[in-house]
Amino acid sequence: MDFSSSVYDSTQHDNFYPAESTGRSLTISELSTFVSQLLSTIELQELGALYFQQLNMLLPIVGFSLSDFDSRWVYGNAKVSSTLIDLPLQGAHALSGEQAHVYYYISSPLSLSQRETLFQLHDLFGKQARHAQSLLRLQQTATKDSLTGVGNRAGFEQSMIRQLAWAQRHNDPFALLIIDLDNFKHVNDNHGHSEGDKVLVQVASFLTQVLRDEDEAFRFGGDEFCCVLDCQTQQQLECAAQRIQMSISSSNYLNKLGVSCSLGGAVYREGDTADALFDRADCALYRVKNSGKNSYYAA
Repeated sequence: MDFSSSVYDSTQHDNFYPAESTGRSLTISELSTFVSQLLSTIELQELGALYFQQLNMLLPIVGFSLSDFDSRWVYGNAKVSSTLIDLPLQGAHALSGEQAHVYYYISSPLSLSQRETLFQLHDLFGKQARHAQSLLRLQQTATKDSLTGVGNRAGFEQSMIRQLAWAQRHNDPFALLIIDLDNFKHVNDNHGHSEGDKVLVQVASFLTQVLRDEDEAFRFGGDEFCCVLDCQTQQQLECAAQRIQMSISSSNYLNKLGVSCSLGGAVYREGDTADALFDRADCALYRVKNSGKNSYYAA
């Protein structure tokens, strides 16, 4: 593997790396433990967490980022002011489709042997990360709605499991938004199901355009969509709901058919289950539907 990657440091001195005597190579036991930990999961987000835990015990690495895959996947204390080592992940691709990189933040200069250790561990991590990304692609194919291209109900359920685990582990809330299309039945009844399909495709397109990379949209079923959002507060959730509602209301095509949307939302609370969070958002949506539609409410 070619490790001629960019190494950025704040000193810009030729003698930044300390003498070899300050570092040591991994023992067979340490390497065996490291590999065993990596092989214990093939879920990319969890793999990143396990990898950072092992790195933190073996090297002066205080932060680690897989932001090329997901902007939220930052572990430890990854500060701009820290020294950054940027290594390519051979065979893996970022969200942009370009070569993926891994970003390491170190608290003190690495010796030559520590650099070699990092390269060795990075290579081992890369092999498992590529397997994890391949599995992720297969899962995404199986969890995508064939009509609209957004996630399907199975994808939504998987996303909720991941987000709940992350929220519980890191005390980092997220939000759920349920969207129901107003007067959609009227479109099917009066214009046919093919026209109804066009409505669903356009709404899904608006969602993907409005949402950020870290947000996810799903067709839950029929004319109902769900969005799992990187929102920590009710105010942030309301802003997201307003963006979606404005996007849909600005469509001449949907206006001509009389289609608008009702939205119900909820922000994760400590101790929430997936069902509890969904029920709160669904109750909020029910309140909107019963009070005239085409509005938003959060429970």
